[in-house]
Amino acid sequence: MNNSSAQFYIDRNFEFFTPLDILATVFGLGVILILIFLKKRRNSHLDYYTYYSRAFLFKAFFVMANCMFYIIVYGAGGDSIGFWDGAVKLNNLFWKDPILYFTELFSDSEYGGHMKNFDISTGFPDARIYGETSSFFVSKVVSVLTFVTYKGYILLSLIFAFITTNASWRLFELVRSYKLHSDRILAIAIFFIPSLSFWCAGISKDSLMWISVCYFLVNVYQILSPDKQSSIKNWIVMLICLYVMYRVRSFMILTVLAPLLFAYSARLGKKFGSNGLARSLLRIVIAAISISSILLFFQTSVADEYIQEAAIINDDMTNNKSYGTNRYDLGITDYSPVGMALAFPNSVLAGFYRPYIWEALSVSLILNGIESIVIIYLTVRFLFSGRVMQRIRRIRNHEFLVFAFFFALILAYFAGFTSILFGVLVRFKAPLLPFLVIVLTSYYQEEKSKTGI
Repeated sequence: MNNSSAQFYIDRNFEFFTPLDILATVFGLGVILILIFLKKRRNSHLDYYTYYSRAFLFKAFFVMANCMFYIIVYGAGGDSIGFWDGAVKLNNLFWKDPILYFTELFSDSEYGGHMKNFDISTGFPDARIYGETSSFFVSKVVSVLTFVTYKGYILLSLIFAFITTNASWRLFELVRSYKLHSDRILAIAIFFIPSLSFWCAGISKDSLMWISVCYFLVNVYQILSPDKQSSIKNWIVMLICLYVMYRVRSFMILTVLAPLLFAYSARLGKKFGSNGLARSLLRIVIAAISISSILLFFQTSVADEYIQEAAIINDDMTNNKSYGTNRYDLGITDYSPVGMALAFPNSVLAGFYRPYIWEALSVSLILNGIESIVIIYLTVRFLFSGRVMQRIRRIRNHEFLVFAFFFALILAYFAGFTSILFGVLVRFKAPLLPFLVIVLTSYYQEEKSKTGI
């Protein structure tokens, strides 16, 4: 490291750990803990609320680890720092000229365009972040939170941990209402998966996706439930979540909407009861609609852009040695719809199970390797410990389990197909892990009650 880069490294770290930064972080964490205590106290009659504070502390630990990773290992670089830095520059812009701030907030960034709104007094956002609309959208979201903080990176990350904890909690309560799992197993699936808390709880695209998925599901099931009354608020939140997905990772819309179609078919199937012919016809119709929707999707410009982008990313990550050796190869050479379909099995396997433990011996991947062992164990136990057809029928007949399975399947495909680098894969696949674990452990509670164990 030369003198100039060393000075940059020291200066950037100093900005994160000034006395005022530390004081603001301690004060903010104290406020968060008070809010958690008050919520637990209001719900002290509910035994499962014991997991609420634990969930936040678990996420806060891994968010702090994530912050140190970007500050120390990356030398105050990486996407998370870039998102935060852009948010700070937007905050500075507000105090210089609120109109220019809102101009940036509600327009798509374009390098050389609205970049003229920034100057030496506000500082300039990272051109790499600013030049990518989806990335700068994250900065815009974070900038709103900078007005209630000291703009500190660690404090803002902890606030994101608190927000993701509450989003996860809403999902926990939704799944718990189906009585498919014990509270302990469900809490492990949703709160205590390390890679989910490391990558999807701080300042990142992955966190926004996880928050959006959780709140989308909670509100859409509120709307669709025949036993619950929905309101305009549910529709507004659902549409906001879809908008965030569209702005950050548009393929996530397909990832949540397609499984909903299958889940709704499971609900309709129950209405036909013992009428096997009606159920079979329904499944044929749903399958036809699904296949037609997929074929129509691949005829759209969105799919064409995705395929082209995937081809470029795969080629770059496969051939550019500067990314390191922690990568995998699916052997994809054909990026047509047919080629993408043929890559489906290997892509899903990568999304579900890789990196394998022997591929994850580095410090940054070892936890993912351990998670892979656990997921493989749960899969083997699900398939080979007896009653597998009964378990499959249980999943097929329950609308949320149907959703969880297809959500995990589709996201595994997208993650496995586009990542190539293990460091990227573990981030993209993190949101699918809770749903996969929920599916693979869905029979535990029922079989435990039957055996009396």
